[in-house]
Amino acid sequence: MSEDSAIRRIGSLPFQKMNEETLVVDPKTREVHLLNATASRVWELLARPHTIRDLVGSLGREFDAPEETLRADVTALVSELAGKGLIDPSGWRKDDR
Repeated sequence: MSEDSAIRRIGSLPFQKMNEETLVVDPKTREVHLLNATASRVWELLARPHTIRDLVGSLGREFDAPEETLRADVTALVSELAGKGLIDPSGWRKDDR
């Protein structure tokens, strides 16, 4: 997945924000996924299509962390969420927002 390909969360998945964490339920697999505070923030941002570059920029303004660390962490998180079928990595164009 390219840094410039926009991704978004699967809008039909039920989720519940609990303090700084988020529970996401996949009714098809009956799995419940617990997202930590940072992953929860990414989940919130992915209500609309964002690129990895966008996510890193947004998180960089909110968290005190080096850009390289954020990029690696966001890339790993996006890959994990895609593997679990929680996001749509279908290569939206940034203009599709």
